[in-house]
Amino acid sequence: MKEKKIKNNEKDRMLLVISVVFATFLWLYVRSEVDPERTVVIRDVNVRFENIAEIKANNLEIISPKEATVNVKITGNQSNISKLNSDSVSASVNLAGYYAGDYKIPVKVSVNGTNMVVESKTPETLNFKIEEIVSRDIPVNLTTTGSVADNYVLGNIKQEETVTVTGAKSYIDKIEKVTAVFNVNDKRESTVLTSRINAYDKDSEIIDEVSFTPETIDLEVPILKIQILPVRLNITGDIPEDMDIKDFSVEPNSVTVKGNSVVVNKIREISTELINVNDLIDKQIPVEVLLPDGVSLVDKDVKFVASAHPITISRQKITINNEDIIIKNAPEDYNVEIIEKDELEFEVTTKNPMSNNRLQKNSVVATIDLSGFEEGEHDVKLNIDIPVEFRFISKDPLYVKVKLNKKGMFGR
Repeated sequence: MKEKKIKNNEKDRMLLVISVVFATFLWLYVRSEVDPERTVVIRDVNVRFENIAEIKANNLEIISPKEATVNVKITGNQSNISKLNSDSVSASVNLAGYYAGDYKIPVKVSVNGTNMVVESKTPETLNFKIEEIVSRDIPVNLTTTGSVADNYVLGNIKQEETVTVTGAKSYIDKIEKVTAVFNVNDKRESTVLTSRINAYDKDSEIIDEVSFTPETIDLEVPILKIQILPVRLNITGDIPEDMDIKDFSVEPNSVTVKGNSVVVNKIREISTELINVNDLIDKQIPVEVLLPDGVSLVDKDVKFVASAHPITISRQKITINNEDIIIKNAPEDYNVEIIEKDELEFEVTTKNPMSNNRLQKNSVVATIDLSGFEEGEHDVKLNIDIPVEFRFISKDPLYVKVKLNKKGMFGR
């Protein structure tokens, strides 16, 4: 009887074990069918940079990366995975304790929710480049753009100013030049202009990652009026009976001067220094002109010659064709066509009336500047540069007609 009872107990224990195993398999089956396990990848999770303030406090700057993202693989039950959204996953790197140098810093990832595991993250580390912030005093090249109003010229302006440039050392080391550009287009009065400052690398690309002290530059820009005035030969002594005062001459017999408009507007002529008549008979002599205070020659290299006889100067005509014209600052998105078909002509002579030099056509540089022009047809002023020993006899503004068309998809 006792033996039978033992057998029944063993049978009950066996049934209990089988029941537990069966229940476990049933639970696993139900779980796998009703709430299965899933793995998902959350892409492009923004990485937060922690302790940036410490980096800045140590006079450092992060050169790279400026920002970063990671892809995160997460495993969990369907019920939990389905609750994930962009706010559920966060990633960060801790920048505390780092100084100038190159580092691989691990990315930390966390998931909001239960029973979910971060299987992996890509990348696991980020390559950081941290540099010291330095300051350097650098000269700024001050330049102007545009053309002042007709009958006006720029006076002498400051060519250079020094500013303090601050930034990460690698950016400072890349600087090839620093410039400030002032627009004088159509100006007719002296003024003070303000310009922002830009730093450029060797490829003439702007370096945006630096700052300047001061942030802008003010420039005094004198605008001077120009005026063509006759030159009067100032002579002394008795004129021989066989000579006529009308035969006495000076060349150039007119000259372009510049100065404050109030002063220039009062001047009617420019006089030479006092010359004795006897010094002019049968010869030509160099003479100087007398300029009022605040007035100067536009071309300081012009030479004046006086004589008791009419002076004949050499005159030379130069013709400019379309193919001779150099186009500057053409907008990249436009095709440019010079549609003016007529030849453009001007006259020159030597600055020294006693010289017989001739101007070579290949030494003439004709340009147009298309800065600021947009689509359509435009009359653009022609700028002509000639060697310094020559001057224009007359230089009325010359213009060419230019057509700008927006380029198509294939650059045509």
